Amino acid sequence: MKWRLFLKVLPLTALFALAKLAVHASGLEPWEFNSLTGSLFGAATFVIAFVLSGTLSDYNACEELMLQLINAVEAIEDINRYLGRIQPHPNQANLSQTLADLVEKVRHWLLNTDSFDQVQRQLDQLNISLADRRRESDDSVCERALPELAKIRLTLTKMAGNRNSDFLGPAYAMLEVFLAGSVMALLLIGSERFTENVVVSCFLFTSFTYLLLLIRDLDNPFQYDGSSAVDVDLSGLCACRDRLLTATADSDRALKS
Repeated sequence: MKWRLFLKVLPLTALFALAKLAVHASGLEPWEFNSLTGSLFGAATFVIAFVLSGTLSDYNACEELMLQLINAVEAIEDINRYLGRIQPHPNQANLSQTLADLVEKVRHWLLNTDSFDQVQRQLDQLNISLADRRRESDDSVCERALPELAKIRLTLTKMAGNRNSDFLGPAYAMLEVFLAGSVMALLLIGSERFTENVVVSCFLFTSFTYLLLLIRDLDNPFQYDGSSAVDVDLSGLCACRDRLLTATADSDRALKS
């Protein structure tokens, strides 16, 4: 995962090096490094850094969405356990199981093995399970779970919106223009020491291309299609599901005893 993007760029770097050799062999290197070309590379670096900063900010916000989802689910489970401690009831295990099923539906949806409609149906089932829990508990504490259910719905809606849209789509046009201009300049700039020219040009080409691919990857943090190197970690979601399943088993044992 760490080197996936870099390995994607290497074939492009090899093609660039071959193009640089062909241009040099043809004697088509009329440019030299000066203040104008330096300004071009500086502007390209600034634009890439600016867009990368914004994309990282959006990526961090998506990580927060995952944490908010897990926190809301576990807040409902905390209320469920509190009521179960006062008076054990079969609905305690049912609610824990419903929460575990919801978390699993969300995980399958993110991994593109289930639809968002299935997640919404599971939310409706969670609403029913909360109503059943409230009916048998006669305790206003259970009503505190309703705001958490609203948070879950809002968080999942935001996650769905982030999956279906690009944060910085229009900015890619400017990035690609600067990248194309920088690559053209690198091909046409000559120097007395060709070996040094090739090494520096390939390094700059690799850096610019790598950052462009990184920005595109960060722009969709809920991709999970096997081609992305930067996705929001799902380990917290899996851990939450396992805790809920354990709570379901504990509730069943407590009720039987």
